[in-house]
This record gives sequence, C-alpha cells and structure tokens, in this order.
Amino acid sequence: MGPQGATRNLHARAGELADEAAATDDRPRLVAALTLLVQSYSFGGECARTFVPFRRLLRLYDEHPADFGEDDVRRLHWMFKWVVTDARRQPGVPLTEVEAWLARMRRRYSAAGYSERAVHGAEFRLARHLGDAARATRAYTAWTAAARDDMADCLACEYATEGLRQLDLGDDRAALDGWEPVLNGTHSCHREPHETLARSLLPLVRTGRTDQARDHHLRGYGMVRAEEAFGSVVGRHVEFCALTGNEPRGLRILAEQSRRWADTGDPLDHLEWLAGAALLLRRAVETGHGKRPVPGPPGGAWTAATLLDHAREAALGLASRFDRRNGTTAVSDGVRSRMAAEPLREDLRLSAGPPGPAPHSRTPGSRPDPGPGPESSLSPVDRARLSLALAQSLASSDDGTGPQAERLLADAAYFAGLPGGSRHLGTLARLRLGGLHCEAGRHDEAVAVLESVLPDLDETHEPDDRTQAHTWLARGYLHTHQPALAAAQFTLAAALARTSPDGRHEEASLTQRAAQALGLAGQPAQACRAYARAEELWRALGEDGALVRAQRARAWETLAAHGLAAADTAMAEALRTNRHHAEAAEQDPERTELYVELGRTHVQLARLAMEHADGPPLADWGTPEQYTANTRAFETALAHTERAIETLRTCGGPGLADLHPTELLATRLEFALGHHDRAAARASALAAAVRERPDPDGTLAHLAEECDLLAGPGRAPRHQRRQGRA
Repeated sequence: MGPQGATRNLHARAGELADEAAATDDRPRLVAALTLLVQSYSFGGECARTFVPFRRLLRLYDEHPADFGEDDVRRLHWMFKWVVTDARRQPGVPLTEVEAWLARMRRRYSAAGYSERAVHGAEFRLARHLGDAARATRAYTAWTAAARDDMADCLACEYATEGLRQLDLGDDRAALDGWEPVLNGTHSCHREPHETLARSLLPLVRTGRTDQARDHHLRGYGMVRAEEAFGSVVGRHVEFCALTGNEPRGLRILAEQSRRWADTGDPLDHLEWLAGAALLLRRAVETGHGKRPVPGPPGGAWTAATLLDHAREAALGLASRFDRRNGTTAVSDGVRSRMAAEPLREDLRLSAGPPGPAPHSRTPGSRPDPGPGPESSLSPVDRARLSLALAQSLASSDDGTGPQAERLLADAAYFAGLPGGSRHLGTLARLRLGGLHCEAGRHDEAVAVLESVLPDLDETHEPDDRTQAHTWLARGYLHTHQPALAAAQFTLAAALARTSPDGRHEEASLTQRAAQALGLAGQPAQACRAYARAEELWRALGEDGALVRAQRARAWETLAAHGLAAADTAMAEALRTNRHHAEAAEQDPERTELYVELGRTHVQLARLAMEHADGPPLADWGTPEQYTANTRAFETALAHTERAIETLRTCGGPGLADLHPTELLATRLEFALGHHDRAAARASALAAAVRERPDPDGTLAHLAEECDLLAGPGRAPRHQRRQGRA
C-alpha cells in the first residue's frame, strides 16, 4: 500500500471510531476518536477537513467538560495551533475566519491560564503569509518576549522559527546559526529536521558551504521522499537541484514524485511543490531538454516544455486564489520570484560521475590535477584503470573507506567519462564509490550514488558486482528508513546470486534480509512468504540453525498477518525442527549451536504465550475470566522459560549470553504471577552470579540492578511484555 492509501485508511478508521462512539453515546471514547481524526487530517494532507471534528470537540468540551481528562484538555488547546495553521493554508477559508480562529485561540489560552507565546507564533506565521512585515515584526517580538510553557512549540520548531525570521531579514548566516540546534540533531520532532534541512539548502550555497548543502540535500530528501505531508519540502529539494546545475537529478525526483501533481487537501503545500517543479522545468528547457519526455499529471503525454506551461499556470492560478482571499499580492509575488530564480552554481556535484559540459564549470578542486608525473601522458582510460586499481589496493586496509580511496574512485569516474575513456570503467568506479560510502556509514550519499549507477550496470559487468550494487543500495535504504525499497533491492540481489555457481548461501541470506525488511515495512504477509522461501534455501543447504531462525521470524510475522493461532502453529513448527536437528547432531560446534537455538526457541515460545494475555494477571483488574486467561498465559510462558534455562545451562560458555537474560525473564514472570518469594530468591541468585562475570560494556550491571529491585521487599519490577524477534 502506498502512502496515499495508508493515509486514506487512517482517515477512514478514525472516522469509523468517531461514528461508533457517537452512536453509543460514549463521550470519552468520542473525545479520543475526534482527537485522532483531527490529527490524521491535519498531518495527513487533508487539512481542509480539520475544522468540523475540531468544532465538535470544542462543543463537547463546553457542554461536558467532565468527559475530558487532564491530557484531553491539554491536547484540545494544543490542537488550536494546528487548526489556525490549517485555516491559513486553505484559500477557501475567508481571512475573517482565519483571524477568528486566531482570536478564539487567544481567548481560550487566556482563559486556561496559558502563555500567549504559541498565539504570537501563529500570528507571526500568518503575517508572513500575508506579506505584512510590520505585523510580523510585532508578532515575532511578542513571541520572543512571552514565557515558554506547556503550549509552546517544541524547541526544534522554535529554533526553526528563529532561523526563518533571520532569513526574512536577508541574513543567511544568522539563519543558519539559528537553525544549528536542529541541523546538528540536538532537537527534532515529527517535522524537524525535515523542513529545516530543506530551507537551509540555498542559504548554504549562497554562503559557500556547498559540502554541507550537498549533505543536507542527500540526507533531507531521503527523509521525505515517501512522506505524503511533505510536498513543500520536496519542492525545495527540487528547487535546489534547479539552482545548482543538478537538473537531471531534479527531473529524476520529479518522476519519482509524480503523484504530487494531483491536487491535495493542503493547497499551500501543493503550491510550494508546483513552484519548485516549475523552476526546475524552466531550467530544463533553458538547458536544451525542452523536448525530453517527463512524467506529469495522469491523462497526458508530457515534455519538459509542456509540463512547464502546466506547472506555471497551476502555480499562478493557485497563488491568485490565496491573494484574492488575503487582499494582497504577496503569495503571487513570492511564487513568481521563485519560478524566475537564476542558478546559484552551475556545477555543484552531488556524486562522482561523468564530467560536466566544460572543465571551467566544475567545482574548484573537483577536477583531478594530473600533476607533473609520467602518468599525465596516459590516456583517459589508462588513468581511469590506474586510479581504480590504486583504490582497490586500499580496499583491505584501514584506508579502504578513507578520503584517499574516495578521491581515487572519484578520479577514476572522472577520467572514465572523458573522451577516450570507458563507460564500463566509469560505472564500476561509481559502484565502488557508492559501496565505500555505504561501508563508511554515509548512507544518504551511498543511496544517491548507487541509484545513479544501477541503470548503467548491464550484462558486461560481473554478476557479483551487480549483486553487490543491489545489496549496498538495500543497506542504504534500510539506514535511511525506507525498508520497502530495501526489500525490493535485497530480492533483486538474491535473484542475481542464484545465477552464481557458488551463490546458494548468499541467495538464502539475501532472501532472509528481504523478509526482515518487509517486516519492518509493515508488510507481514509478504514477509511470511519471503521467510518461507528462505527456509527452503536453508533446508537445501543443510544450514539447520539458520533454518530455525527463519522459522521463528516467520512465526512473528504470522502473528501480525494471520493472528495468534496461526503464529502458535508456526512457532511450534520451529520447535519441532529445532529439537529434531539438535537431537540428530553428533558433533560440536553444530550440536551446541542447535541447543543454544533450542533455548532461544523456548524463549520465543514464552514471549508468544504472553501475547495471549492483555497484561499481567491482576485479580482486582478486569473480569475473572480475563484474570484466569492471563494467569494461564503467564504460567505457560514461565514453563517455556524454565525449559530454556535448563537447555542453555547444558551449553556452557556459548549459552551464557542468553542464559542470564532468560533467568531475568523467569524472575519477572514469577513476580507477575504473585510468586514474590520465589522471584526474590531467583533475583538474589542471579544478581550474585552476574556480578562475578566480566562486564566490559556495563550490560550485566544493569541486569544486576533490576535483580536488586526484584529481590527487595515491596519493590515492583520494571515489567513489560516485549514482543521478541528471532
């Protein structure tokens, strides 16, 4: 399911909950459902629909304040900020109504005893939108003077506002300084640093900090590429590409984001997307790509030139609707200015690759200096081979991912792209460069390079190189929080590994990694199928430990996809497989490995048993039937934990890493079942045992501290049910 489908489903489910609560006159439940509905509309690209459920909430609060808990009241006032923002972003909401929402917010905050800091912040953003500089100054001054309290924006958003004010005043350096706590990760929230990374791009270029701009683009676009509510942010990344000589990448982003051409429930967000797209398309036409086919709105065959006309007309039409509502020309003026912007740089390279159109347009220092040595007489292809060989000679050393290797690979790509060079070698150099970024943990850069490399990898390249390209890209997608894309790349890598004579083990491993990524992507049914395929491969290879781990993982995905009964069956299958192979193994280390896995399987069965309960068994909470069911589930879990401990103790040193956490789980279960004396005895013995073991990373110290709590009279454990994973 794509992001739009997921968002629609959230809206629909929230609406159903509200209808069900209203039908049963369950007002506390209705309060919770309406709150969810307001949130889903406001942050899911449907802000035009926020007002009706919020008005219902206000009416409920005025008529039945007792139905609102302390947290409900706080949330109600917090949501005023969303509603005022959403009203401003809808040209169909009259300005008088926008101002009325702001006035209501001010009155309600005052009556509740809250600071007006958040009110002044909302007014500042409205004044900026209206182009009222004097009002913006007054509101910003009042905002900075007002006290912070529970209604104040988070620190990430407040730092974003401070930088935005400096940007309005034309001071790029002060804006970047103001944004620094967000850009360096000190403060973040659900919209930051996404928005500030995008806003920082042009100020960074204008102040000469191009390396940081490049990093912010690669990192920031990866964070929002699949997010429905960040159209304006994507538009700023497109704008950055248009103004830094990266029009081809901008067009690739435009193609990837083609769903954003559709009208959304957030017109201001859509307008900022249209303005960025129109600027990019204008630059594409000016650089000779006007006839290039490009994806656009459904129902037409578009070229860059025809799509430019459409984007410009749509942007100006939408801007004029805001101006008619506002009684100013501020929005249209801003859109025209953005669409007419001239490039700040012609040559800000985002990754190594073929050279630009002319040497003089390259970034200073980016073109390799051939130097006075004898290699300066070599042909471009020979120099590319030499640079690539030197980089590969560093691969096994500590310098394999360092600046020298990166520079050599960039040189190889550059020389291979010159006349007389070799496209094959250039692709190989860029592939190695993407892998270098991946191994060094620079995953945003790795993704940018590898995405550009994949289309150039063909049958002339070794299958192992093509497999590695997909694997590196999959790892990059995982680390940039794009598990669905990672799963697709792991699957492609596994298919390529299958064609290699010695690739059966790699195919199995990559198939299992694809299954794990599908689980992370919230696709449990697909993950089950991928795990089942991995099990077939491990079984054929005779890799019994890996087979059991895949079966356990499939059981947990089965829980998400098909429910508890099916998960119980799948985990029981893993237990049978594990026990059979452990009993059949005759030699170590295979025998010990399988018995360690058997201990782990019993732990997973214990955790799965706890899924049958809705919490610890408490006689004074819930119905007698639920208490009985919870007790039975926890007793079953304890029995499996006991078997796990017994098994792991027979494994000696290899079982120690699992033994002590399993003993702690048993202690928690005893406590939850009310066996306090047995829990205290277990805890004391376990604390003494772990304190005798080396503890270089402090892990065992934390375990011992929890045991002390469990052993102490009258002290409750920090008990949580945690869903395990193989």
